Amino acid sequence: MSSRKIIAVLGPTAVGKTDKAIAIALEHQCPIISCDSRQLYKELNIGVAKPDENQLTAVKHYFISNISIKEHYTAGRYAADARHLINELFEEHQTLVIVGGTGLYIKALLNGLDQLPERNEELRVELENILKLEGIESLQKRLQEKSAEMYAKTEVLNPQRLIRAIEIAEGTTIRNTDILPFKYPFELETVVMEMDRDRLYQRINLRVDQMVEAGLEEEARGLYDRRELNALQTVGYSEWWPYFEGEYSREKAIELIKQHSRNYAKRQITWFKNQI
Repeated sequence: MSSRKIIAVLGPTAVGKTDKAIAIALEHQCPIISCDSRQLYKELNIGVAKPDENQLTAVKHYFISNISIKEHYTAGRYAADARHLINELFEEHQTLVIVGGTGLYIKALLNGLDQLPERNEELRVELENILKLEGIESLQKRLQEKSAEMYAKTEVLNPQRLIRAIEIAEGTTIRNTDILPFKYPFELETVVMEMDRDRLYQRINLRVDQMVEAGLEEEARGLYDRRELNALQTVGYSEWWPYFEGEYSREKAIELIKQHSRNYAKRQITWFKNQI
């Protein structure tokens, strides 16, 4: 058996993954590799629940605030970058910790994404027209009917990720992604964090209130001019745009963030039950 080991701390949003991962990393004196598709972005802070300065000082974290929202970043690119990093880190460390709740990124990193359909421009135009004419709910229904597995691991409030997920679910053209193999064999220990659903939802609601108090509205307002970017079609930010445009109240924006965060957590729980 390999002497090297990866401990994967996984689970839904607000379940306490960050604290758990830091405790494990401190015990093993090793760094943490984030597996979160939103904490990657430099410009997103409060709304993505990044580790705070004390936590980042306590343990070296990778893939936190390392790319711009202007960049196009995919699960395949993350897997390639993260595997390259893991190969390097295993030169110095026997144990590494990965932490996150983004199912597609976790699966890409650990298992690879060697079969993904190419972009289908004809299908993409069709889906974008559906989005404009019928709304995002029609695309969500289409993906759920086509692939419950893809639906469970997709951020379905993000139109671009939703469209890409449908392309993958309905695609036939296959390509190989440039994902390096792991250089060293390792043991994988998976820690899937769970919590009573009602308690988790209470934690989510409280965390959203804390984010708002910490300045989430101001952070979102500063990003409003770039709201069309894919990275900003996400829970915690997209709910503010209609409020800024006078379509509904501040209270409704906050309640929608809570609701969409709970919905996302539910999909994460389903994905981890089926995949891990």
